[in-house]
Amino acid sequence: MFFYALYWIGSWGTLLLPRSVSYWIACRLADFWCLWCAKDREGVRHNLEQILGTREVSEAQVREVFRNFGKYLVDFFRFQRLSPEKMRQQVTIEGLDWMREVLRSGRGAIGLTAHLGNYELAGAVLALSGLPVNAVVLTHRNPRVNAFFERQRGRVGVRGIPLTQAGRRSFFESALSVLRNNQILALVGDRDFSNHGLKLPFFGKWLDVPTGPAAFYLRTRAPIVPGFLVREPGGRYRFILERPITVPPDLKREEAVRQISQACLEVMERYIRRYPTQWYIFHDFWTPGPSVIL
Repeated sequence: MFFYALYWIGSWGTLLLPRSVSYWIACRLADFWCLWCAKDREGVRHNLEQILGTREVSEAQVREVFRNFGKYLVDFFRFQRLSPEKMRQQVTIEGLDWMREVLRSGRGAIGLTAHLGNYELAGAVLALSGLPVNAVVLTHRNPRVNAFFERQRGRVGVRGIPLTQAGRRSFFESALSVLRNNQILALVGDRDFSNHGLKLPFFGKWLDVPTGPAAFYLRTRAPIVPGFLVREPGGRYRFILERPITVPPDLKREEAVRQISQACLEVMERYIRRYPTQWYIFHDFWTPGPSVIL
């Protein structure tokens, strides 16, 4: 109930106040969170150390992760006011033709991103650009919070496919039907929630990574299009879509899964390293433990 009230107040507050004022308030709340939640703060610090390859991570860098997450929520809360025109005023888009070209093939597209920048807004940008977007999403424990997130995505034309049925036939059939209908299946590929991941190196450390993008690609041959929407100075965003990931067609399945998954990791590494304070993971990423859905 607490988180639902928090999201509800945040949603209405950001609609009533100017975006700049909402950002200021979000940053002050983020500072409080960073100061008083030592576990989250140290998790962020450890992640930055691993990404940057140094123990010299400043307090300002750690705090910036919390602040950027607060701004991410502000813009997510303001989806009710987001139109194609306002979206184009706030977001510079690069490489949208890659996605359009992939969809012209008729096999659908697998959109790959990470918990970086504003991944919810990335789906909104594609949908407001006239493309059919279906995002694989986690289900929040609180039904009201979950319904709130579904409403926000629905306001901008993004349909959610809950991952609560991961491993069950119904989930995979729903996801596969998206691709068979020549639509976009959007995946956040930097965390494994299925407990069936593949162990690969990520920023020099081994961990279990999700194989969903590879599995859907091998089943349908729908191209994987990496895309990352990152924050820029002045409250603007840049959405960068890259050339589709490809592998040789004659690989055995096990090797194909490994190569595709490694290619997905490499492109995510490149963007996370470039924008380290926009990666929203608030626990020690390389230490196994329960995942928290914010």
